[in-house]
Amino acid sequence: MPRLLLPSPASRLLILAFLSLAGGCGKPAPEVAPRTETAAPHTRTFEFDGVVRAINAEEGVVSIAHEDIPDLMPPMLMDFRLEDQTLLDDVIVDDEVSGLLEVDYDDQNEITRLELVDLVVTRPAPPRPPGAEPLTPITPPPTLEPGQVVPDLVMTTQAGEALRLSDLRGQVVVLTFIFTRCPQPEYCPLMDRKFGELAKRIARSPERAEQVRLLSVSFDPEYDTPEILAEHAQRVGAQPPLWTFAVADHEALRQVAAPLGLTYAPMTDQIMHSLSTSVIAPDGTLAHLELGNTWTPEELYGQVRQLLDARAP
Repeated sequence: MPRLLLPSPASRLLILAFLSLAGGCGKPAPEVAPRTETAAPHTRTFEFDGVVRAINAEEGVVSIAHEDIPDLMPPMLMDFRLEDQTLLDDVIVDDEVSGLLEVDYDDQNEITRLELVDLVVTRPAPPRPPGAEPLTPITPPPTLEPGQVVPDLVMTTQAGEALRLSDLRGQVVVLTFIFTRCPQPEYCPLMDRKFGELAKRIARSPERAEQVRLLSVSFDPEYDTPEILAEHAQRVGAQPPLWTFAVADHEALRQVAAPLGLTYAPMTDQIMHSLSTSVIAPDGTLAHLELGNTWTPEELYGQVRQLLDARAP
């Protein structure tokens, strides 16, 4: 059984505290249960045991390093956004807990909802040493301002071809970051759904579609090979050249992570990240930056239209 490997307690908690505040998710690339060809929509419940690693009470987010959850996911760090925030009333960092997850599946056996509905402390955290400093979040580095040039990014597409972000100069680029094994429907799968809707809007005008490129870039090069990305692209309906999946290695991602507000912290057997979606103008400068998952396809389509209309004769 795989083991959850964590960095030192201080650095781990600092990173997790910031990621919770940033609206990201701290989780590895999980192995998901095999999909069945067809299945009726249904709900399952899963019990798990774990240790609380960070709490953001203001956002209602708790980060838990949990043990293996059979038929759902292996041991990992995961952020849970709670509908019932009273579950956090008696929970502190380092508490050992038992939880109950409700998971909804659609008729393709895809997860559509994953919600933590119960959380019980099974072993309280040991007391903090007298005079210990309270944990404070890391201040994120500044992001690019609109009009500044976006750093180049080297990647490999789902077709196995080398691609640089600078190769797309002259076109409007909408760029987001995902990994295909992300299990939480409100994170990477939501980015896929939103990009799918955005692609449909753009494709209604073949002339516009020629001038726009959507890029979903994976930060999981150990798993997301071009072959995996091609299968994933087909599953979500992405059709190049309008919408392409690609993967970048960790060193390449570091060049763009901070400027685009992407909190990206690869660790042993884990991927910790926030959400970042950028609209890049034809001259390679940043036009618009969205952090988190609250943007709508309509809003980004409006940003794309503005850029295209501004260059029209």
